[in-house]
Amino acid sequence: MLPPDITLPTKACHNCRKRRWKCDRSLPVCHKCMSSGSECLGYGKLFVWNQGVASRGKMMGKTYEEQPRSKKGSTSAKHSITPEDQELLFPIESEELPENNLEVEEVPRQEPKATVRTALVDPLYQDLSPNSRYYLYHYVTQICMDLVIYDGGPGHNPFRDLVPATIAYPTLLHIILAGSAHHVFNISRDPITPSTYQPDKRPCLVQYYQSVSRFGGPMKTSYADALLAKQQALSLMAKSVASLTPANADIILATILMFINYDLIESGRDKWRVHVEGARQIIERLDKPAYLQNPMSKLRLTVLSDFLVFFVIGSTFTFSTARLLIPESIDLGPILQYAETNNYLSMPGPLLRIMVESFKLEDTRERTEDEIAVHVQDQVGVLLKAALDFDPGSWAYSFEPASPFEDLDHRMHIAAAHRAAVCIYLARALPYTNPLIDPDSGFALVSPTGLADEILQHVSFFKPGDTLYKSISWPLFLAGAECEGLTRRKWIMDKLDEFYNLLYWGYVHTAKKTLEVIWSCKDEHGATSGCWITDIQELGYEILIA
Repeated sequence: MLPPDITLPTKACHNCRKRRWKCDRSLPVCHKCMSSGSECLGYGKLFVWNQGVASRGKMMGKTYEEQPRSKKGSTSAKHSITPEDQELLFPIESEELPENNLEVEEVPRQEPKATVRTALVDPLYQDLSPNSRYYLYHYVTQICMDLVIYDGGPGHNPFRDLVPATIAYPTLLHIILAGSAHHVFNISRDPITPSTYQPDKRPCLVQYYQSVSRFGGPMKTSYADALLAKQQALSLMAKSVASLTPANADIILATILMFINYDLIESGRDKWRVHVEGARQIIERLDKPAYLQNPMSKLRLTVLSDFLVFFVIGSTFTFSTARLLIPESIDLGPILQYAETNNYLSMPGPLLRIMVESFKLEDTRERTEDEIAVHVQDQVGVLLKAALDFDPGSWAYSFEPASPFEDLDHRMHIAAAHRAAVCIYLARALPYTNPLIDPDSGFALVSPTGLADEILQHVSFFKPGDTLYKSISWPLFLAGAECEGLTRRKWIMDKLDEFYNLLYWGYVHTAKKTLEVIWSCKDEHGATSGCWITDIQELGYEILIA
């Protein structure tokens, strides 16, 4: 929930009001202005100008149309002022932009030393550097869309609606700028040489160069900017947590979530779990009377569902008994419902609940068959059967989508891919020789390689541009860990490259490198020599594939 002193725009931006356009009231700039090539002048008070008369200096008594000309007949470069510049120099406060070039009361003005061709911006952002303004623009126009399934403009994307809060929460501002700057770095450093599975021109890269040209060209300092902003955010974070109150708890949780998203943009290795554990300490307070919300705000639902998803899928490669992230006194129902509807992984709530239940199991992978307690095997069997009983088709056609344009067939396919991935996760709680997964036992409930093929089949229905395309990464990785054969491996690598070339999140590179390690171990020691999760643990770092 945003603090009471921070509100979204209630009026159209000045450009749209002047041109009588329907404004979408986006932040930090209006999309209508952006698409038309106009500079958005924001929503706050604006400074507008007439053709004033200079009262001092060499220009005293003259309007700017009467400036002295150079010998070649052109306006002096030092004092060259276009009609567009006249609207940007020497302010008078005005709530409304005039429809015509209306005269206003003359006020004394000083002669300018140089013309600065910089559009005025909303007061929220006027103190930011040009690079920072671009990173915020990049966050609003690209990254926010990656963080949800349905991005319907103002009021529909909680991550975009966070932007007004950055003026009061510098930690949030700096980590947003850091993630955006690193994303720009990922895009700008990527070579454009086409390959067999990449188009000759990548729309995302072309869009980046077109949009960034408004700010003077590609951001050559984006990597350094990202590291600096991240360091500033880290230095402010401790102070933010120390000042936790019921009024700012959701904003602080959202800020911590942005640290995880930064780590995913960077590489998805190591640091993300520290942030999850930090968030846990705040989440544990949310069932206290002062912090309790009934019903929960959209922002709280968003951050809790994202934390829950990261916590659950992060356990894929550690599988250790852990405390629940969200206290049992907090109703999981609305959180799971939001997660399946608008979290970008689109994991069905019933499957997420099964994963949460799995945390109560003991880790039995390093034990022999005789050492495994019968009740543990029975518990895994119950969860496996529950996952297999989940019907993706019935689920897809019965839940309430966030958008009226939802492709329910795609929802069914991604739900089926997640079901197979959850079964793989549960199966890997047991040794290879356990009868529940051993194909020679006669009692096997699932075949990991068969589940991998099932995932590949469902993922094949998605192509770049599909709304749910961003949901394929976790099941695709698990399919890669279990699949056999060079053809399947190449298809998975090509799909991951295709995925990266659309989203440019660094964890995709980590996923590819990790799969190469798994495949190398399988080729060297055989597919049944041990669990691939052990191979990942031996790498010495924790990864998050989201």
